[in-house]
Amino acid sequence: MVTKKFKKRCGFVFMTIFLLVVFGYVFLPENISITGRAGSGSGLIGLTVLAPEISISIISPENTTYNFGIGDVYNISLNVTSDFEPNAWWYDLYDLRHGTFVNQSVIFTPNTTITAVRWDNRLDVYANHTVGTTASESVTFFVSVPNSAPILGDIDDSILVCEDDSLSYYFNATDADENIEISVDINPKVPFYVEPTFFTGGQTFIESYIISEIFVKNHIGSYLETISVSDKQYVDTKIVNITIVEVNNPPVVSEIGAQTVWIDETFYKEIDVSDVESGGRTSGNLSFDLTFIDGVQFFDITNDGVMNFTANESIIGSYNIGVCVTDLALEVIPENISFCGQDGLNQTTCKNFSLAVTNENRAPTIVSYYPASVGSIAGTSALYFNISKTDPDGNIPDTYWYVDGSLVELDVGNSVDEFRYTFGCGVSGTYIVEAVITDGLLNDSVLWSFEVVHVDCPEPVAGVGDGGGGGGIGVRCIVEWVCKNWGVCQNIQISLDLGIISGRDYRSTRTSCDEKGLLDEICGIQIRSCVDLNNCNITIGMPDKFQSCYYIEEPSCFDGVKNCHDDGCELLIDCGGPCRACATCSDMVKNQGEEGVDCGGPCPWKCVETVPFVKQHFGKIILLILLVLVAFVIFRIMKIIKLRKELVKKPRKRKNE
Repeated sequence: MVTKKFKKRCGFVFMTIFLLVVFGYVFLPENISITGRAGSGSGLIGLTVLAPEISISIISPENTTYNFGIGDVYNISLNVTSDFEPNAWWYDLYDLRHGTFVNQSVIFTPNTTITAVRWDNRLDVYANHTVGTTASESVTFFVSVPNSAPILGDIDDSILVCEDDSLSYYFNATDADENIEISVDINPKVPFYVEPTFFTGGQTFIESYIISEIFVKNHIGSYLETISVSDKQYVDTKIVNITIVEVNNPPVVSEIGAQTVWIDETFYKEIDVSDVESGGRTSGNLSFDLTFIDGVQFFDITNDGVMNFTANESIIGSYNIGVCVTDLALEVIPENISFCGQDGLNQTTCKNFSLAVTNENRAPTIVSYYPASVGSIAGTSALYFNISKTDPDGNIPDTYWYVDGSLVELDVGNSVDEFRYTFGCGVSGTYIVEAVITDGLLNDSVLWSFEVVHVDCPEPVAGVGDGGGGGGIGVRCIVEWVCKNWGVCQNIQISLDLGIISGRDYRSTRTSCDEKGLLDEICGIQIRSCVDLNNCNITIGMPDKFQSCYYIEEPSCFDGVKNCHDDGCELLIDCGGPCRACATCSDMVKNQGEEGVDCGGPCPWKCVETVPFVKQHFGKIILLILLVLVAFVIFRIMKIIKLRKELVKKPRKRKNE
């Protein structure tokens, strides 16, 4: 039997569920669509109708400036009118700054919106009359957005580079504002630089490299470097740790070349060797080993690299000999030396040479050569030469290749040698290539004389390039200018009086000060030094070494001027370089007018809107409540059923008991 109390409870529970369901339907959004239908008709009229004069007007956008915030979508109302009933509307949107169409032939209905682009827009609107006539109207408008901070791309926190190598590390930055002046830089400089260091606007994506000279022993160590990109109002920075890893440089052994000795004469030869870590031949830190590749060994090499013996008739003949020099391991082996492809242990360098012992030395001979002759050739064309050679005493002659008397290449140990060379652009005149072979005592040679025809260079060059081992190709020397930081701003008049600057530099700097509105007492000059990493030995294209500046007697981090002092240059006014770090959109601090930490304000992205937990998970909360209520109802029903079963099983007491 169901009691009244049980009925009330069940009714309460189901009423609650009903109200929640109703609440969900009321407050949860639904998609509602409304459709309609229009009729159309047509008829045939036997009249000739002239096309009417028709016109349209663009109400919005207007010929004005529309202001948006950083990160906004540039939605603008498109509202038009006409003096007829068009059967189609469409528009073209043209980006005047970049000279490209954003949209073309987009069909629309009046009172809609378009998405414009930043800066100058031209909107062309068209409408068709039923008789086939088209009306058009155009408007130009400007979308203005505040300047935002430039942003560096991903840069590794740690960069490794090896001694005896140079660094060329790619990175990029973006500037949504395409500012006229964007600069990227690295501090401190030496031995690291950034190339290029300056861009002339019109770019959103900026590519650059960290570059360096070739590292030597005194460069070894770790450097904390600050990479920066600046638009003169905002800056972004990244601190990286660049480690130059020490390596064990192998001994550098000069070619020994073909050697000849007469019987009853003394053969004496000192090995020409040097080693960065272990010193020279007589340092005692190098070990020498001599091996007869064929034949019985009849002399050795001393501990300080000297070969010394007297020849006799019993050893007449030709011999191929190898000399190896081994240095010491590094005293302290870097833990990351494997990055450089070695383990820091002993390094060995070997050189082979041929030795002829004779009682009648005969000269080596060039048996054949190619080409037979060379006519005129363009400076940028590749030249190829080869020779075949022999020695009647069984020796293997060395070949020395000369270009206009300058040694370019040495070939040893082969009976056929090749030589490749290109003079490069900007070179002309009569040149001679000569091949000289020798057994150490006697020689033979062949030469080619020809005309080199001038070819214009696209870039400055530094004359003739050098060939390299085994047949080199001459290349143009392309300058790669890098500059140190600007020095402290000096008073221009004092600098002239002390002879630090010339009269010409004084006058040009004075003119620059006038353009900046700097009066005599605050007109200053900054000086920096620039070098060519490729040592082309030319000055074409050298960056400016002088610039005007705001002179302050004692520059500091609190003078309200962007200047250089204390061996560094500020990135913005009184921050960066020798001063405190500048505020950026990547410093994890809410500053520089940001709406949140590193978002909003000058940062080129909006802050993510925080949605209240209840609002964000409203549907889940309702579902959870429903499940709890259903579980509660089931639990109560099961409990009631259990009680009823217990009552049925329990025997009733008799009245007379």
